[in-house]
Amino acid sequence: MRVAFLTSGRFVPSSRFRVLQFVPHLQRLGHECLVLPSRPEKYASWPLLGFRLSGIFKRWNRRADLAALERWSPDVVVLERELFSDATFDLEQALRRIARRLVLDIDDGLFVLHRHKFEVLCGLCDHVIAGSELLAARVRPINPRVTVIPTCVDVARFGEWTMWGKKYPHDIPRSGFRFPGSLPQLPIQRPQRTVLGWTGTAANLEYLEILRDPLKKLSQEFPIELRVIAETDRPLRRLGFDRDGVTTRFVRWSEATEIADLKGFEIGLMPMPDNDWTRYKCGLKILQYMAAGIPAVASPVGVNTEIIRNGVTGWLATTPDEWLFVLRQLVASPERYATSLDIARLVVEGQYSVQAQLPRLVACLEAVRVGQ
Repeated sequence: MRVAFLTSGRFVPSSRFRVLQFVPHLQRLGHECLVLPSRPEKYASWPLLGFRLSGIFKRWNRRADLAALERWSPDVVVLERELFSDATFDLEQALRRIARRLVLDIDDGLFVLHRHKFEVLCGLCDHVIAGSELLAARVRPINPRVTVIPTCVDVARFGEWTMWGKKYPHDIPRSGFRFPGSLPQLPIQRPQRTVLGWTGTAANLEYLEILRDPLKKLSQEFPIELRVIAETDRPLRRLGFDRDGVTTRFVRWSEATEIADLKGFEIGLMPMPDNDWTRYKCGLKILQYMAAGIPAVASPVGVNTEIIRNGVTGWLATTPDEWLFVLRQLVASPERYATSLDIARLVVEGQYSVQAQLPRLVACLEAVRVGQ
């Protein structure tokens, strides 16, 4: 099978986790893959040109990509999200005329920003791959041919893993988990300073404002550090947690050190407001924390409540008091969550890993190829 992918860019998170990490596995299975990223990346610009002129070059490059697709003649074309982050869809319509079979992959509530464009794109495609059931429910009235493939992590990147030296199956059903209090607890060596970490796109750093009071109070009781991994520290400096007495450290995101930097966290944070945009996010931060063996604490918004079973595979907190209570318990008694980390890793391996979802992706693309 020949599959072409039109992506938002080489380092855009949605491209990396929805498409690029699957490509080597597809090639290993004998499928031919062509990846055509936005140049410059969809949400970026070339500094010397500025955003407006860079946008002109993006469109020119995308027209060249359409010509390349016509020459390559793939069996299936997968469009990741959209070609441009605006209300236009003329090039997607041109893509429809070229593509033998067209699949739209979505992992965000694009309809919140451009409702008409979302409806047009869903209607243009032969099939839609949605990152969650919540997104799929918005697609079905427009296009009933929907497959849910959650945003995944490649657990192989996080290293080999066993539970106390024993290998465990990867297909344990989510509903079957119970907190195994009888299992032996791993010895915990308390760090001198507990690192509470957040990773993601700098534009979303504003969500950390939710934790201002909890972190300020927590820092008065325990030696903690707020560590942020992102592409720039400007939003973090504007938040000014250090002025509240919270020790803060910024780590610039790098693909080469991403996993090692994540493993420097003792607790992973994912605060979010509950609104039309955040409700359709796919919980990537939580999955990264769980795969890395880090206890995850998140707002109970959207898919977060599906990934986390509160107190079993992670913790959910809404109000500042709830956040403070959970973080205080985890910082004060890290031995409480030793077993939960093992269960969380099993959940990721069984349901939210590339290894688990690859067969479903291949089956979906093969079905689209033959017109099913």
